[in-house]
Order: sequence, then C-alpha cells, then structure tokens
Amino acid sequence: MSWEKWIKEKRFTLYRTAIIQRSFIDLILAEVSLKSKVLETGVGSGTTLVLLEDLGYNMVGFDYSELIIEKFKERFPHLADKVYIGNILDEKSYKEKYEAIIHQGVLEHFSDDEIIKILNIQARNSKKIIFDVPNNQREKKEDEGGHTRFEPPEFLGKIVSKAGLKFKRFGRNSDWNNDLIPEALKRYDSPLMKKIGRSSMFVCWKE
Repeated sequence: MSWEKWIKEKRFTLYRTAIIQRSFIDLILAEVSLKSKVLETGVGSGTTLVLLEDLGYNMVGFDYSELIIEKFKERFPHLADKVYIGNILDEKSYKEKYEAIIHQGVLEHFSDDEIIKILNIQARNSKKIIFDVPNNQREKKEDEGGHTRFEPPEFLGKIVSKAGLKFKRFGRNSDWNNDLIPEALKRYDSPLMKKIGRSSMFVCWKE
C-alpha cells in the first residue's frame, strides 16, 4: 500500500490508536515526565501526537509529507501550530532541544548509515530517543508499505550501539496466540514480549 493511499484512508481513530499504541504510550509515560517538550518525527496520522498532548505533554511534530501535515491540520485544527514540514535527516528541522524525541514506523524505511545519522542528530537535540519499529516476528507484512525492513530486534540494537548510544529494548504485541497470553505477560517490559513481540521499542540516550 502506498503512503498516499494509507493516509487518505484515515484508518486510525483516536480510540483505535489508544488500543494499538498502548504499549508505546505506556513506555513514554514511564520514561518521560508529563509537561515535557516532546518532538515526534514522522507524525503520520497524527493520533499519537494528539493522545500524548491530551495526557499533558508539550507536543510538537514534523513530517516530510505536505499531505500529512495538511490532513493533520484539517482534522485537528486546535493543534495546527504544533506541526510543520520537516526532514528527519536535516538537523535544521529540529528547532530546539527536547526532553525526548519519539517516532514509530520510521527507521525501518532507512539504510543502516541513515539510521545512524538520524540517531546522532536526535541525540544532539534531546535527552532521550524513544522509537518503535516492526521486526522479523511480524507475520503480516504486506500492509506496511514498500521499502520496509523487518530486521531481528538484536540487529537494530547493534545499529544503535554503532551510533554510540546506550539503550533499553522492549517488545509489544504478538502474532502468536496473543489472545491466550495473560495480561501481565503482554506488558511491553515483560521478558516474553521482548522475545516474541512483533514490534521492538527502544529507549536510547547518549552518556
């Protein structure tokens, strides 16, 4: 599915996003104090940014796509001044220093060298980087769009280390009998989700 088609379908309601992204949001809540300035690089549908703003974070975000920014402003006009067009590889797009920079479904579209460059830029402009990427445990890959990498969780950990960053890794959601897994084991910080989660979440920082 092309990115333009995905964004025009407006599939992500706030309700659906709150359910799907619960682990990612819980991780941010655990790692970043409320009222902190947080930048989302790659706002996509915009629903995660809106949910975090509602929770009490001082959110801003950018995306490279004019269509995405246009759709966001149409859907959430009260937050129109919170988003702008930017390039994740261009340090000029990072307009100030942030407590945290977050992104989901972004890094898997870049090469190893580009990922290292992105992480280095973000580490210079924030205290923490929190991101989520699909990994090779994911069964349904056709809905992720073209040019998407599905690497093992350990592989991306090596890339983060090459960028000179420390990190903690977590997992979320499973394609394997997820309904039969006890709630306690579905938590992003459970050893099981770290092992079988179909998305890998990282908290990174520069010492």
